[in-house]
Amino acid sequence: MHRKNPLILIIQVLEKEVIITLQSERLGYGRVVLSNPDKVSIRRGVTVVYGENGSGKTTLGLILERGRYAYGNRLEFADDIRTVKMLSFTDIHTLSGMETQYYAQRLEATANDMVPTVGEILGPKLENKMCGELFGLLGLHSAEEKRINYLSSGELRKLLIINAMLEEPDVLVLDNPYIGLDAGSRDEFDSAMVSLRNRGVSVIMLLCDRTDIPAYADEVIRMDNLRISEEEDFSAADNGAETEEEEPFRVEDIPARPEGAHRECDVVFAIRDGHVRYGTKEIFSGLDWEVRRGQSWVLTGRNGSGKSMLLSLVCADNPQAYANDITLFDRKRGSGESIWEIKDSIGYVSPEMQLFFKSNAVVEDVVLQGMRTSLNRYRQATPEELREVEAWLRLLGIENLAGRRYADLSAGEQRMVLVARAMIKQPELLVLDEPLHGLDAARKRRVRAVTDAMTRRNGSALIFVTHYEAEIPECVTYTKSLSNIPEIR
Repeated sequence: MHRKNPLILIIQVLEKEVIITLQSERLGYGRVVLSNPDKVSIRRGVTVVYGENGSGKTTLGLILERGRYAYGNRLEFADDIRTVKMLSFTDIHTLSGMETQYYAQRLEATANDMVPTVGEILGPKLENKMCGELFGLLGLHSAEEKRINYLSSGELRKLLIINAMLEEPDVLVLDNPYIGLDAGSRDEFDSAMVSLRNRGVSVIMLLCDRTDIPAYADEVIRMDNLRISEEEDFSAADNGAETEEEEPFRVEDIPARPEGAHRECDVVFAIRDGHVRYGTKEIFSGLDWEVRRGQSWVLTGRNGSGKSMLLSLVCADNPQAYANDITLFDRKRGSGESIWEIKDSIGYVSPEMQLFFKSNAVVEDVVLQGMRTSLNRYRQATPEELREVEAWLRLLGIENLAGRRYADLSAGEQRMVLVARAMIKQPELLVLDEPLHGLDAARKRRVRAVTDAMTRRNGSALIFVTHYEAEIPECVTYTKSLSNIPEIR
């Protein structure tokens, strides 16, 4: 990604008008307090707030949107800055006005008759000329009739952005906006952001990975361990090098595979002439794919191509599996196996799963659930199980989260916990759907390294979904694409 000369950028920033000044040396929201010793200012244009997972970026966004007068905060806004709108992936529940209670329910047609379509959510906004322009800019075509729980994660993000833009805020705060967007959609998003800036809307992006900082960013604010500071020179973003030393990862640190994790099978998953449709909408058809034991695959496809729907068949979440010719672990689907038997042999994490996963349990208990069978998930932990959990938290570099409540974590920290939960039983099939999105660079490297080591040592099958070539683990040797257009970068 091409970036501006830092010296030119600094000159341009100095010329831009300050729209928000953070006057307090301490800024609070909820249970989190940020340090602001430099009393940082935000200028008109596109500002990036960059920091590792848990550094306080989301808290800063919430302060700008909702907390300017709370907790003793002192913020000064320019006279023309009246509305600040912040978006995160979880806003889809607020947008729809209702909440699906559990993950698999989003695919049960009879349970979702009342879930609104895109057109019903936008309502009169569809008549707004700007709405059509935004649909075109973001490439969200022919989506008006779709129910929102059938949208891909990338399509959901586009819908949220369009709805927010139609409210015409003075400042738009976007929490990890690139998550779930394919290569073409990222280009469309960037064009839309430049268009917004030209319309006079200031944009603040909260990003975890500095390699995501776009070329058109006017200013970068650095967050580190809940401290806010201005970034005078962010040319280091070009190489993505980390300044902090990371704890070395050793294959032998992976605990022994639990008893019963291995199933004697040859074909882990197969689908023949596969199809999924909802009403008159066909998601995909004529699909043939076979994943055998020990194989590592990357699954690709543009937003809306059907990747999530295909994975819902793999993971026994979609009732349309019974209308397809599917084999799971050498058994034809529908031949008497229970959904729970299938799930006990699969480790799975995805953006949609994280969206629906709600827990007030501490992190240790959430990860512990992953090593239990589905029907034995909530009994009291044994000392041996707790040691196993501690080992996996340490392996993934999140041992500091052990005693914290899952609900209090940042989105990136929650993603790491769910990855640990999926990996801890070292299953016969590991399905990682965009597992690295929303993670900082160091945590991306750690998840890739553990994925490589575990699959190679155990002979587990892997299905890995990503839109970024650099994220693909080294163990991957097979590719399945649901799109005729290459889209990985």
